[in-house]
Amino acid sequence: MKTDIQTTGTVNEVATLLIPVNGKQLVLPNVTVAEVIPYVEPESPEDAPNWYLGMFPWRNQMVPLVSYEAINEEAFVSQSRNRRIAVLNGLVDSMRLPFCGIVAEGMPRLMRVMSDELVNDEENSVGPAETARVLVSGERAAIPNVDFIQQAVVDLL
Repeated sequence: MKTDIQTTGTVNEVATLLIPVNGKQLVLPNVTVAEVIPYVEPESPEDAPNWYLGMFPWRNQMVPLVSYEAINEEAFVSQSRNRRIAVLNGLVDSMRLPFCGIVAEGMPRLMRVMSDELVNDEENSVGPAETARVLVSGERAAIPNVDFIQQAVVDLL
């Protein structure tokens, strides 16, 4: 059984990005993403967790790069030539982590979502880095738990 996600306030439409990752899409409010850039090979540290891919240069600073699939305890094997990095604005501790990147499997797609176009997808279980699995206008997607991801990076750094 699918149920509508509860919304608050009078917002009826939200500009979102659907970000392709291995086997699914992430849906995030457009304002969460600072920029989408071509993939840059990060400087990988030794003895880091498998989800932490290292640091990459962006706008004269080094930004941590995360594998969403790995931090969500899923397989991550992509070497797609269409890979991108979605640079997310820091939400947890913007002084210590102003930005954080996640690997995207292709170019994100801008989509305006009405509140009645977003419903829970109760057929799929939620991973540790997800807030919910949803259907967005009939397409399967996951709402990532950006706070969880960024707190893991802050704890690591």
